[in-house]
Amino acid sequence: MKISRKQLVVVLLVISMATLSIGCTDEDEANTGTNVAVNEEVSETDVNSKEENEERPEERPEESNKPRYRSNLAEIREQVYDREEQVDKLDENGDGYLTIDEYNGTTKLFEDMDLDGDNKLSVEETEYMITFEDIPTGSFIMGTDDPVTAFGKSEVASSPAHPITLDGFQMAATELTTAQYCLYLNSALESDQIVVDLAPLTAIEKDRMIYPTLTYEVRGAAGTNYEDDLFMQLSRVSSISHEYGESPLLIPEHPLNQCWIFYVPDMEKFYVEPGFENWPAAYLRFEGAMAFSEYYDLSLPTEAEWEYAASGGQQFEFPTVDGSNDGDKSNYRCYNVENEEDFEGADEPENFVGFRLDVGKYPANPYGLYDLAGNVWEWTLDWYDKSFYQYCVNNDITRNPLNNMEGYEHPPADKVGVTGGPGQVFSHGAKVCKGGSYNYHEAMTYTTLRFPVYNYIANDHFGARFVIRSSDVEFNGK
Repeated sequence: MKISRKQLVVVLLVISMATLSIGCTDEDEANTGTNVAVNEEVSETDVNSKEENEERPEERPEESNKPRYRSNLAEIREQVYDREEQVDKLDENGDGYLTIDEYNGTTKLFEDMDLDGDNKLSVEETEYMITFEDIPTGSFIMGTDDPVTAFGKSEVASSPAHPITLDGFQMAATELTTAQYCLYLNSALESDQIVVDLAPLTAIEKDRMIYPTLTYEVRGAAGTNYEDDLFMQLSRVSSISHEYGESPLLIPEHPLNQCWIFYVPDMEKFYVEPGFENWPAAYLRFEGAMAFSEYYDLSLPTEAEWEYAASGGQQFEFPTVDGSNDGDKSNYRCYNVENEEDFEGADEPENFVGFRLDVGKYPANPYGLYDLAGNVWEWTLDWYDKSFYQYCVNNDITRNPLNNMEGYEHPPADKVGVTGGPGQVFSHGAKVCKGGSYNYHEAMTYTTLRFPVYNYIANDHFGARFVIRSSDVEFNGK
C-alpha cells in the first residue's frame, strides 16, 4: 500500500508523542499541559500515595544511586541593581534627561553615550551607562595575619595586615558590561584607535577552546600607546574547564560562556547579542582594560583602592552585602565540587550558576558596589609581588600604595619556559586580580585574597571595573 506524505507525517507524530509519554519523568508530567488534562481526575488516595513514595526514596531502589537533577533557580535571579533608579537620582531637575553637569562620570563617556549630539542623555541613551559611587577618604587594615588557604596552600602574600589611608575616589557601581565595552569598541574603531581582524586563536587560547576556530580579535592601532597589543578576542565558542569527568577528556564549560560581542565586517560595527548587554564583559586582557580606561579618562583601581572599597567601611571578610558569603550573595562556585573532607565554604549546589550573570543580580555592599565577589575577576593596576605588603611596612608606606614597578617582559609567544597559574610559581611578572569569578571556589572571593594573573590571559572569567580619582593623588605616601 502506498502511503502519502501527509499520512507519513501523521504516523511519525503519533510515534513521537508515544515516545515522549514513555520517556516523561514525574517532573515533566507536572509541567506538560497534555498530561495535566489527562490526569485531571486524581483521587486523594492517589495523591497521598505519591507523596508517601516521594518521602520514602528507599522504596525505589532503581533510582537510589542516581542523582536527581533540577533546574537551577539561581540562574534566573531577579535584578537588584536598577540603573533607571540611579539615573533618576542623578537627574536633579527631574526633566527625564541627564546633562554633563548631572552625570557623575567623565566627559568622554557622556559624549559617546550622547548618540544624537543634543548635549543631554535620554532614557534610551542611559540604558546601559556606567554609574559611579563615591568612596570617601578613610583608613582601613589592608591584608590579613590569618592567610586564606587556597589550592592547598596558605596564601601568605596577603600578609602582614597593615594600616593604609586612601584618598577619596569614585568607583563604578558594577563591573564593565558588554554594552559598555561595545560602545568603546565602535568609538575607538571610528577614531582609528583599534584594528579588528579575523585571525586564528592565540596559542594560549587554543589550550582552552573546544574548537580551534578563527575569531575576530581587537588590537591597538599603530601609533597608539597599545600598538599591536591584543585587547580582546570575540570568542563565539566557550572554553573547556580544568576538570575531568568520567573520561580522560576535560569537561566543556557552560555554552553561555562566550564573549557575546561580535563584529560585522560589512558594516564595520560591533554589536552585542540581544539579551546579553548587561553581562560583564569578558575575554578582556589587561591591555584591553587599560586602553578603555585611558580612552575615557578613567583608571583601573589600585589593589588598595579595590580592597578598601570591598571592605565596605567595615573590614568585611568578603566583599558582599554583609561581609559573609554564600550562593545568595555572589555568583561563585558555592559547592564542594572536589568533595574535600575539610571543605569549609558554603555548600549550596542549588545556588551554583556556572556562568556569568547580569551585573547587579546580588545585593550591593555598603558603598553601593555590586558583584565585587564572583561573576568575573577584576584587573587592578598593581604588579603582583608576594612581599609587597612587607615592603610597605618596612618603608612606612601608609597612603595610596601602588606596586607599579617597571621592567616586566611579556612571555615569549611560544610559551617556552613559562610557568604559572593558580597555586604555581610564576616565571614572569603578573598583575593582581581581585574578587574571584563564577567558576572559582569561595577562598578566591575573600576581600584580602591576591590573585596573580599574566596580563595576556583572557577568557570567560576575566573582566574589569573602573575608578575616577583626582590627578592630585600621590602614590606610596608616608
